[in-house]
Amino acid sequence: MSEADTEPIDEGLSAPPNSRWSKWYATSVSLWGNIRFRQVLLLYAANLAGVPLALVTSIVFTRFLGPQGYGNFAFLDSIFDFGKTIFTLGFFYAGSRAIVLSSHPQRVREYYGSTLLILAMLFLIMSLFFAGYGLFDPNLSDKGLTNFFLMLIPFGWVFMLIPFFDTILKADNRINTLAATRFLPKVVLFAGAICVYYFLAGYDGNRLAVIWSIYLMAFIIVFILVLSRLRLSLANKRQRMAEIWRQNKSFGLHIYMGGLFYAGSLSLTGIMLSYYSYDNTGVGFLALAVAISRPLELIPSAVATAYFRDFASQSALDKRLIRITILLCLGGLVAAWVLVGPFIRYFYSDEFTPVIMLVLPISVAMVLHGLSGLLNRFLEARGKGKSIRNTYVVTGISLVAANALLIPIYGATGASFAMLFSGVIYISVMIFYYLRRGPQQPYAG
Repeated sequence: MSEADTEPIDEGLSAPPNSRWSKWYATSVSLWGNIRFRQVLLLYAANLAGVPLALVTSIVFTRFLGPQGYGNFAFLDSIFDFGKTIFTLGFFYAGSRAIVLSSHPQRVREYYGSTLLILAMLFLIMSLFFAGYGLFDPNLSDKGLTNFFLMLIPFGWVFMLIPFFDTILKADNRINTLAATRFLPKVVLFAGAICVYYFLAGYDGNRLAVIWSIYLMAFIIVFILVLSRLRLSLANKRQRMAEIWRQNKSFGLHIYMGGLFYAGSLSLTGIMLSYYSYDNTGVGFLALAVAISRPLELIPSAVATAYFRDFASQSALDKRLIRITILLCLGGLVAAWVLVGPFIRYFYSDEFTPVIMLVLPISVAMVLHGLSGLLNRFLEARGKGKSIRNTYVVTGISLVAANALLIPIYGATGASFAMLFSGVIYISVMIFYYLRRGPQQPYAG
């Protein structure tokens, strides 16, 4: 146990005897003395601090690109987001599971290195697939994006590193590093947005190329720095890759198969909307509404990430933790509904007012998906890959079906209500499996 786990609480800080606040005070001090609680605060603070930076960045980028240009950016981003879902093949979950169950620091470093080697192989497969897609897809050609998309393919590894860090770092409880991978790219993007605002307002060249260059460089700079500090090891790589392969067959592949339906269907929403639209304006509106609502999902996500390693040894979620998380989500939801109208009208042009109505159903969907994710991470830490797979499949199918029904008729509005419907399905199935969780699954390595 680390020093942070056992650091004493200052006994000089005590509430007055018989004070009606004494119980609340004692609870607060107890929580602050819990390292996991502090990690929740750190991770959510990093996410929360990134929100105003991301919002300012989106304001500058949307004004610079315009509705259609921002829609093109969001559409291309959706394609790579969909790709990183398809081509991980469950190996990041397998590496994460191996790290959770390992107590040897050197072996953990070897799992990092071996999983990164697997990532490089997966990236090559994804690149070949995307090259074929880019050359033959009529939608890319009709919207004049074929050549630009093909130029982006060599940078696809950046998108693969996002799930790599999110999955592997939480397993090793490296919350500070994980917070850095989420927050620092927003700082670099914000700096890029400031440069665009002051120096490129009158630029008449390829504006989409400018934004994509800033976007990619923000992640490349941060991710290379993080990788250099992880002290990866390629020792015993054949053995470690064989262990990850076995974990993938027994655990990672189950979550991956479900993820094809769940995360893949979320990314597919913007792509489907593009195929049913004359241009990508609606895709941009939907992406902006999701970005504004995303902080609501981050509340339970921060809790789940900080407590992930502890979940493996717990039989049930702490009821107090659940209550606090739900109350925070509801408070955030009310604030989003009250503030979204004035925010859009003040900071964005009148062309973006359709985003306001999209935020209302999507914000509820984000809360439902966030709370479902908390249950998901608990079951994942306990090795319930099949339950998570089944949940992903049901949720993903429901979203694709709702999109296919609503998008051709209602466009972006239909897509927003399809997301809400999938959120209801997701949390319903997740609660069902949580109540039937049973004992933890054994290690398969």
